[in-house]
Amino acid sequence: MKPNQLLAFVAVVEQMSIRGAARALGISQPAVTKIVRELEREVGAPLVERSVKGVRLTEYGEAFAPRARLLLADMRRARDEIAQIRDGATGKVAVAVSTSFALTVLPVAFKEFHARLPAVAVHFSEAVLPWMLSRLRDGNLDFAVAHVVPGTLSEDFESTELYPVQLVVGARARHPLRHCGSLRLLHAAEWVLPGDGDLDRESVAPLFSPLGMAPPARVIQGQSVTVALGLVGHMDLVGLFVEPLVGLAFRNHGIKRLEIKEKLPALRVCVIRRKGDRLTPAARQFVECIQRASAAPGLHAGSVRDGA
Repeated sequence: MKPNQLLAFVAVVEQMSIRGAARALGISQPAVTKIVRELEREVGAPLVERSVKGVRLTEYGEAFAPRARLLLADMRRARDEIAQIRDGATGKVAVAVSTSFALTVLPVAFKEFHARLPAVAVHFSEAVLPWMLSRLRDGNLDFAVAHVVPGTLSEDFESTELYPVQLVVGARARHPLRHCGSLRLLHAAEWVLPGDGDLDRESVAPLFSPLGMAPPARVIQGQSVTVALGLVGHMDLVGLFVEPLVGLAFRNHGIKRLEIKEKLPALRVCVIRRKGDRLTPAARQFVECIQRASAAPGLHAGSVRDGA
């Protein structure tokens, strides 16, 4: 299959319209239809169906769409790697980072990287772990830096640990439960937690299961730490945050750290990439800068020592 076939199909998937795909690609609608039909003949199955209501994917198209995105991302990465080997200091790197990492280690790491390779274009996203993993699977990120509960990453990913960091519970300064000293007494409160709708996956359940507790029943989930800080600071909600945010953001949002007797698990800040992925030379240098900055004493304030 050819790159133009994949590009046309992915454009149709993203626009859910032949007209929209044609406009995005700068070609005619008949040309898009012809290219997609060529791809369908090559894969041996119908991918797209047209009707008076527009375009919809067949079951084959639904299955093929993430593969097509991944193939395009890998092609882009291959071109970047060859260009970086040939030209030495060009190309692109796409990275997702957590909020606390963005406010502590990232500026130091990026300053060194940018001094080394000023011509490399870097695209940053700030997100929580579930979103990062989805984008890594699709091939839209070279790597991510996130807080991980040890032992919870699936076999689809590889990780390199940078440093540990402690979880804390936060609530607004006048929350009715602000004096509760036990997670069990807070469990029935309404919580703000990271995620995208499934409390038994990845980042939520493992935080409560070591304490013999199910995830809270009343939960607002989202992919933004900034949103969580804003909501917890203005409503009677309880949130889980990493400790560096206590000094970086709690006061500005009117949030106080709740001192609870239960010991929350420490997370590990890790560089995460898709298993088997070969980082481009520029991405590898960026990871090296991140590792060096992470080793600087005191830079990631609020982290914990191993065994603490």
